Amino acid sequence: MIDRRSLIKALGAGATVSIAGGAVVGCTNRPVGAERDPDVIRLWGIWASEAQVEQDVIAAFSRTHPDITIQVSQVPSNGEGDASSAITAVRGRTGPDLYFMDRFNAPQFASLGLLEPIDRLIEEHEGVAPAEFMSQWIKFSSDELFYDGRYYGLPLYCDTRGLFFNRGLAREAGVDLELLDPANGPMTFDQIWEISDQVNVQDARGTYERVAWIPWDEQASLLMWAMAFGVGFFTDSSCTMTLDSPQMLEVARTYRGWVERLDYARLDAFKATYQPPNAPPTQTSFFSDRQLFQISGPWSVKSIQEYKPDMDWGVTHLPVARAGDRPFNWAGGQSLTMPTGSSMSKAAWEFMRFYAGPEGQKILCPGISFLPTHRDAVADPGATAPGLEFFTDQMAVTRSRPPLPVGTKLWDAVFTMQGQLEHNSQSPEDAVVEVQNYVNPTMQQFCPFRLPDGFGEPDPDFHLDTPWLDTK
Repeated sequence: MIDRRSLIKALGAGATVSIAGGAVVGCTNRPVGAERDPDVIRLWGIWASEAQVEQDVIAAFSRTHPDITIQVSQVPSNGEGDASSAITAVRGRTGPDLYFMDRFNAPQFASLGLLEPIDRLIEEHEGVAPAEFMSQWIKFSSDELFYDGRYYGLPLYCDTRGLFFNRGLAREAGVDLELLDPANGPMTFDQIWEISDQVNVQDARGTYERVAWIPWDEQASLLMWAMAFGVGFFTDSSCTMTLDSPQMLEVARTYRGWVERLDYARLDAFKATYQPPNAPPTQTSFFSDRQLFQISGPWSVKSIQEYKPDMDWGVTHLPVARAGDRPFNWAGGQSLTMPTGSSMSKAAWEFMRFYAGPEGQKILCPGISFLPTHRDAVADPGATAPGLEFFTDQMAVTRSRPPLPVGTKLWDAVFTMQGQLEHNSQSPEDAVVEVQNYVNPTMQQFCPFRLPDGFGEPDPDFHLDTPWLDTK
């Protein structure tokens, strides 16, 4: 009997896979890319609302490659590990040559045999070692595409986070605006709570009318706070998930304390009042001057400009545990990958390299208000939309989610634990044990396994001369 890892490695060498229920159940002898015109590239591209920006990238490529045709369908990865579209296409031999997908999903998709490694293409067409070629991108973004010693795509954009604030509301509540100046480094949780005591307003029944922050709102989550506290999630030495570590337990207890202090049910009612489900984008508790802080990403700059142009706002660092702690951030983002069955032709590689390289990123990123990951594009002010300078600076201290073949299971488990802590249906002590017992057995199927060298550390080659980086 062929074991799982041997089968996956065999599939990576070129077989077309059939998959059912997330498990590889068979393969054919049809050569990868057979019966395909190597100069016709089928792309599952960006979401429909930004399709014109992608067309601009394609048009720029076509001006120098008139003999290559790009056929586009909008079937992007949904970012939550849903492989159903890719599974169906690979099984039916109708998959694209290139797939616009969430980088975080790449190790999991690769472990299922759904993606082709690109190392051979790098060596053949670039004449350098894969690691050397991939060093052109910010490290955390290329790390997300590394699995079992090989790379499975090229990074596109990224999306660091920031603590947005309503400057007018801060003045009204008497908040010291110096605390909110990013040049002064991140605030501590204690300072955030002091501001909360100034800003929060509740009526006689305890119903919130105004709040400072909600540590689970928008981009804030238990997973983010775990990364902020330095939780590693996985250890190479024992090939074990560490979701029940003392560090994770500290995060769970801290988060549960925040829930109790703020009263989750009352804040839930507050959000439903000022930002009901399916409300228009103009109707949010933040835009309504009812919420001082909101953790979000660079896309919110575009939203403010479009929906609340008169708002006096700013953005600063995510809060940290102790005064003097180094700023922290995390990012996700998309990539271009080659699903199993891709032609993997020279033309496909040329377009993939253009789209994910500085030429493509300089068109894509300003158009969609996200940040480039290619170092040449990051260094070019024209490759980033105006107003996103703070978010670019944050890349110097940014981490990514661990590129594990159980990424979706980890994501789902931590968000389930978050819900348990918010509704007091599980103690922090029991919750961390439960999540460890849920994720770790699946991870054991992939052992031995190692994260990319230096994963989780600041990019050694990325530094910006920014005052707050002197914070130790």
